[in-house]
Amino acid sequence: MWKLYNKLLKGKNLKLRFIMTAKVKRECIINKNTIPVIIDYWLTDEQIKDFCLVYRYCPLVLVTNAEVYCLLKKHNVPLPIEHWPLSYPDKYAISSYDKFEKRYDFCLLGRPNPFFIRLLDKYCESHKEFTYIKNAGTIDYRYYETNTGLFVGKDTGRKSYLEMVKQTKITCYTTPGYDESKKDVQRFNQVTPRVFEFLCGGCMVIGHYPMTEDVLYYQLDSIIYNVNNYTEFESKLDELRKKECDISKNAKFMEQHYTSKRINSLVNLCKKHNISII
Repeated sequence: MWKLYNKLLKGKNLKLRFIMTAKVKRECIINKNTIPVIIDYWLTDEQIKDFCLVYRYCPLVLVTNAEVYCLLKKHNVPLPIEHWPLSYPDKYAISSYDKFEKRYDFCLLGRPNPFFIRLLDKYCESHKEFTYIKNAGTIDYRYYETNTGLFVGKDTGRKSYLEMVKQTKITCYTTPGYDESKKDVQRFNQVTPRVFEFLCGGCMVIGHYPMTEDVLYYQLDSIIYNVNNYTEFESKLDELRKKECDISKNAKFMEQHYTSKRINSLVNLCKKHNISII
């Protein structure tokens, strides 16, 4: 029936469709006129066969996570699959001349990760003058307060969130598989757009991540300081508290990761697979 549906499907207008989570059940919106862009992939190896059946008629399948791309290639999936990394809108682009007024030394801008909470609390014990800010609400409703319980502010939407980022000097970042607050996604470690938000907001970032194919693709260790224990964290935080963010370094890193760059690469991928985009 699925094969017949695709044969009878009229029209040749290709559609780029972003798939938030890889599917193993067939849907009519995924067909021969669809180029799916798979963002999150949490499937097991046993589900790869079903995954292939879902996307078998697509002229091209784009995977944003290089780690997942390598896994699927290793399993010799019979799909025209390519790695097409995540990006950040050009409207948020920064230059080497941008300046940000920093009000907060350290803020946990995303979901409070237990790993960094432990390190920060231990740091506060031996650095009595230091306080940090955390989200005391939810990921959808951010309510900021210091570790001592002092109210700082709250988000009223994306704009206010990005303003909070711009006012933060130092923050932290973990990939999904290393994020202790996301126990259901511990298999893969994709670099997420939150990194782009932090860098375009002029933040210095301390990270906790493994050297996966996706991390290596972005060369994340060239811009996000990776720590694995308290000693490394304390040393790096001591150092960053004395410094100002090198905006030119952030801007140079981001040059290759804006959406306009990805559009150019998409055109080349379509040519590679003899897909007409006119």
